[in-house]
Amino acid sequence: MQETQEFYRCLVSDASSRALRQIRDILADGTLSDESCFHRIEAIVRLLEDLGIDCGDRHDF
Repeated sequence: MQETQEFYRCLVSDASSRALRQIRDILADGTLSDESCFHRIEAIVRLLEDLGIDCGDRHDF
């Protein structure tokens, strides 16, 4: 049981680290324009949705 819990803790930690690195990369992407940061925010919202994280109904356009 302890080994299984440790496995899942590491798995979640790794997924979180990858998501944060991807968010950092999106924010650092100089090819995205900063028109009210829309494109950067949109990219982050899409990443979260791809990871199965619901971003609420403000993004259903």
